[in-house]
Amino acid sequence: MTIRKTKLFIILTIISFMSSNLINSNYTESRVQVNNNDFAPQMQSISTLNPTSIQNETLLAHNMKVKINSDNSLKVTSTFVLANNNSQPLSFFAVEISKNITSVFSFDPIGSLSFSWVINQSTGSLINVSMRYPLFPSEIYVFAISYQIDNVIYIVQEPIEYYGLDFETIHPRSTEVFDLEMCLPSESGLLDQSPPEPVYPHPNRVLEEDGTVKINWILEDRDLDDNDVFLIRFVASGTAIDSGSNLKPLFYILTLLAGILLGSLTLFLIYKLKFKPAESQLVSSLLTKTEQEVIKAINQDDGVSTQRRICEKTGYSKSKVSQILLKLEQRNVLVRERWGRTNKVTITAPTFKTIGISKEKTE
Repeated sequence: MTIRKTKLFIILTIISFMSSNLINSNYTESRVQVNNNDFAPQMQSISTLNPTSIQNETLLAHNMKVKINSDNSLKVTSTFVLANNNSQPLSFFAVEISKNITSVFSFDPIGSLSFSWVINQSTGSLINVSMRYPLFPSEIYVFAISYQIDNVIYIVQEPIEYYGLDFETIHPRSTEVFDLEMCLPSESGLLDQSPPEPVYPHPNRVLEEDGTVKINWILEDRDLDDNDVFLIRFVASGTAIDSGSNLKPLFYILTLLAGILLGSLTLFLIYKLKFKPAESQLVSSLLTKTEQEVIKAINQDDGVSTQRRICEKTGYSKSKVSQILLKLEQRNVLVRERWGRTNKVTITAPTFKTIGISKEKTE
């Protein structure tokens, strides 16, 4: 891609972002004229004003975004990057749309634009947009036209149920780059079966953003009045395609993994409740009998006692209790601190605070 086209893509991306904000704003369709007339009078007036206008106008880029709504209508927004190859300035842009459209709106990055809209029930619509300022030769102008098309989605029920869209585009000017993006309804997906093909022709990319599937085509060097047809087949959320859906193997795998996880959890709980010894019993097994008696004596005083009371409760001599307390202190089970003529002893290890305490008292 040339540097010129790269710049156009950057410009078009910025304008498309601005256009999306304008579309979501509450603009009114002011200065819109809707007439049930033939195109001939207006087309004649356009050609009289500027007979070579269409031939000497080039779309450097045409970005078309088509959003499929849940009511089977389409929201179409075409953003044009228009170049004037005439010797005279341009003041309007006329485009014929060979479809019955509604809710027409035109705007540029500054705001809404004036336009006229002529309807012919048999051939479609003609929209004539007044530019914000005259487009002089060799200059570029960016603007957009937005409209809605009703009742264009069809449903196929046999042999597979799906929704279909056959979208034809007739290029209004010679176009260097045509960028088409189609957005499926929220939570819908492309038909996962062939035939029919879910997308035709082959797109440049298919991606999903925030639960919305987007299909993108990029075509180059389209001539005036060239037409391209794009086909999409999709299914709504929760629609059953067939019994061999690709989701079923995934469901079976997830079910198997859930069963394995539940079984492992059950075995762990059985082991913990029936076979694993109580924590206090395990701690007690690491102590000698005399050490257990000393800790029991301390816990009888709520985990804080004195060396003199420990001697009284256990019947051990002062020197023996001192030796036992020293060993337990070195193992970080308790701490000693001077308290008058004796030592205050405090159990610090949480797992040792229940040794010697009856079940009723613990509860």
